Amino acid sequence: MANIEELVNDHLSPDGQVLNLKAKYIREIGARALAQCEKLSNLRALDLSQNNIGDDGVKAITESPLFSNLRTLNLASNGIGDEGARHLANAKYLKNLRSIQLVINDITEEGEKTLINSTSLTKLTSLKFRV
Repeated sequence: MANIEELVNDHLSPDGQVLNLKAKYIREIGARALAQCEKLSNLRALDLSQNNIGDDGVKAITESPLFSNLRTLNLASNGIGDEGARHLANAKYLKNLRSIQLVINDITEEGEKTLINSTSLTKLTSLKFRV
């Protein structure tokens, strides 16, 4: 895994609103580092697809106040299960989230229902579980 700071510097849009880290294999440890990166406080769109962040990586993202401006979150193909779905459904800092991409993960129907019935993600208009 490359240094998270270097990845952010190389892939963050000039306005600081879009970060595409697709297939950088940052894993859970990288998600934790991102959740503490002050440079991401204006982030609107985050693509972490194909990074194997798992449920603990999702937890780090959902517990970070830095992501309170996030509108779009792509977590496709990350080994996320129902625990990760619960973290997302209860995320107190992701209140502005409008779109979540969760295809190719291990979320069951129960996890899907948890997300669909979330009282935290009130602005969500797009939630994708299937290709």
